[in-house]
Amino acid sequence: MTSAPLPLLIPGNMCDARLWDGASGAVRVALEAATGRAPADADTTQDDTIAAMAARALAATEGQLIPIGFSMGAIVAVEMAVLAPDRIAGLGLIGYNATADLPERAAHRPIQQAEVRAGGLERVLVEELKPNYLAAANRENLPLLTLLRDMGMALGQEVFVRQSEALRLRKDRVEALSRLVCPVLLMAGEEDALCPHSWHRRWAGLIPQARLHILPTGHMLPLEAPHALADALAAWLPTLSHAQTEERPAP
Repeated sequence: MTSAPLPLLIPGNMCDARLWDGASGAVRVALEAATGRAPADADTTQDDTIAAMAARALAATEGQLIPIGFSMGAIVAVEMAVLAPDRIAGLGLIGYNATADLPERAAHRPIQQAEVRAGGLERVLVEELKPNYLAAANRENLPLLTLLRDMGMALGQEVFVRQSEALRLRKDRVEALSRLVCPVLLMAGEEDALCPHSWHRRWAGLIPQARLHILPTGHMLPLEAPHALADALAAWLPTLSHAQTEERPAP
């Protein structure tokens, strides 16, 4: 008897598994209810390239997977599909950018890395990164801001530098989108200034089997709208088995 594909949650830059625990773990509950398997969490803390993160996630698991990635995690998820397309039953991409690092961001990352190495991680997290990723209505949400700070501080400066380098040096995967053979769910926030929903419309137009949902959030969609994310995943996951049945050759 073949096991159902394993949902694999892949967090974003300087986020840990708590990213997926909003609304009493609604996303985890939805994934387990739809697949019959408790989702696993990928480790993106040990490598300084996206390819190595993807290879580690593949090596740590067996069989068919449903990688669900947020931001940097979505970049890792697509890389997994590039490296091992036969193992990917579906992809959930949230706050995704398929391009290489934008020149202005790539130029600023070494400056941030130097400050973080000098002890400035908390300032970079609190003042430069996370508050700018939230919808306007959430920018004064103290519990949310505290969680974002705590996740980043718990990971620490070495992880910051590794992930920053991985993002700076990542490959452009726009052309690879048209070669994805699995169903893909794209989700974006209306107020996402980091990965605008206009980008997601472009990605959806390139991917053969894409669905797109746009929600009234900023970039941190898993924390800003966990119920809506869980609902979208619950509606999409049953379509994967249907797609696999359609692709299976007739006897």
